[in-house]
Amino acid sequence: MGRLIPATMMTQHPDSASRYVPVRDEPQEAIQALTPQPVGLGIQEIMIDYEGKLTPYHQTAEITLGLMERGIVPGRDVLVTPRIPNASRETAFHQLMALMSVIESNFQLSQAEGEGAIREVIVPMVASSDELVEVRRRIEDVIDLGHKEFGMDRDPNAVQLIPLIEEVPELLTSGELVGGYISLARNQGYQVDDLRVMFGRSDSAMVYGMVPSVLSVKIAVADCHAACEAAGIRAFPIFGGGALPFRGHVTLDNLEALALDFPGISTITVQSGVRYDHGKGETMQLALRAAEVLGAAAEPLDAQTRREMLDMIGVFTCPYLESFSRLMPVVTTLADIMPRQRDRLARKSAVGYARDAAQPEKLAALMADGDIARQISAIDIGAASNLPRAISFTGALYSIGLPPEFIGTGRGLDALAERGGAAGVERLLRLYPGMRGDLARAACFVNLEAAAGHLPPDLIDEMDRDIRAVEEHLGIIACPTDADDRRYHVLLETVQPMLRQLTQAGEWRGEAADMDLVTEWICRLGRLRGSLG
Repeated sequence: MGRLIPATMMTQHPDSASRYVPVRDEPQEAIQALTPQPVGLGIQEIMIDYEGKLTPYHQTAEITLGLMERGIVPGRDVLVTPRIPNASRETAFHQLMALMSVIESNFQLSQAEGEGAIREVIVPMVASSDELVEVRRRIEDVIDLGHKEFGMDRDPNAVQLIPLIEEVPELLTSGELVGGYISLARNQGYQVDDLRVMFGRSDSAMVYGMVPSVLSVKIAVADCHAACEAAGIRAFPIFGGGALPFRGHVTLDNLEALALDFPGISTITVQSGVRYDHGKGETMQLALRAAEVLGAAAEPLDAQTRREMLDMIGVFTCPYLESFSRLMPVVTTLADIMPRQRDRLARKSAVGYARDAAQPEKLAALMADGDIARQISAIDIGAASNLPRAISFTGALYSIGLPPEFIGTGRGLDALAERGGAAGVERLLRLYPGMRGDLARAACFVNLEAAAGHLPPDLIDEMDRDIRAVEEHLGIIACPTDADDRRYHVLLETVQPMLRQLTQAGEWRGEAADMDLVTEWICRLGRLRGSLG
């Protein structure tokens, strides 16, 4: 039997507007999702999340043994793949705890039936090949402990790594990172099997903008395939995205467009927003269709195409970052009151952490065009640090009528047209054929009159320019298209006075009942658009 490469991976992201899922319910949630259709959703993999989340140590064993009770064998029929913490963000102790849960589960599986295993873990926020090899050493140490205490096989290669690359500069150098990891691991005596690499659309979009995120992931997919081929192994990229276009547009309606935008991906994440806000029926269809649609051959990038894409990334990054730092005071305040739909660590806590700010100088060093590099280097991101999580960021902007898909995008299109005329814009649309569909979906939720109650006039002028330019270049009209969209805008406008009170005060000063009402309205808006953020 060949290696199982799932087309779909369910995750524990808190992006559903319809349901709060406590950690005690997550094992049954996972088992139901991985149960074959028609009883379950028919998803093929679960990412158990230990990164920035209050996931109990024993959840891994609960899920693996619960699957076995249903006759579903982890490692053969489905995959159970924990995302462990990055040791530089949440300490090596937290990472070791997650790794211990993997080894314990594998031991219990071997005792129960003699088959089934967790074979991979996801390492998030990867920035170097060295840190991946360090995780391999920790895995070996934990396996040695399992051998000493329980007589388990002492195979340091029993659990492999899935690097998760999430920021634009790292995505653009992912080929070097992957190639370096394979070489360094082998030099240290570790086996590297055919490699799955995960590419994140959420954080890369939040920090650098939607178009740079899309183009960077396209480059990363191609480079990952090339690096693995050079090392004599196969690549199976995972596309990590949510339901809204800004975070990936992973929906049933957009599946074919997604496969066209990212040839060479093997797996897509099916996050909570899809499973609960789009519903069981659509999720089951998505699981079936993904197995049919994904897996097309990767498209190698020639030097000229790569240069064009790098230039485009720089062109769109500049206007996005110019607006980003001035948006953040309002967005951060709103993001901190977005409904918490999973038991994640708080952004502001002794054990929590914020996301990284943009690093213009790091991106500028990768640019092919010197003028663009200088423009990026000159950007002052100011106080744009201590960032919220991407789901809260996205939900906050949607909640004031400003879908983040448009930030910097219109001005980027104008700049592209100035550089290359209409042919430059058409070239972008050939490289990113789903761009019109992504922006058309987000356009239904634009309401600059609502946003003007929260943002300074100069920033609203920039957003208006972005929207008008998208309409001009792509023929998209930013307005409601049906009765549901109009109902959405009535609700959006109703909640704005209370949100303005919050953002102007800097903290909530109303009654608890008022806060509950605001939270319910925010969730209703999320349900109407198909995801909280």
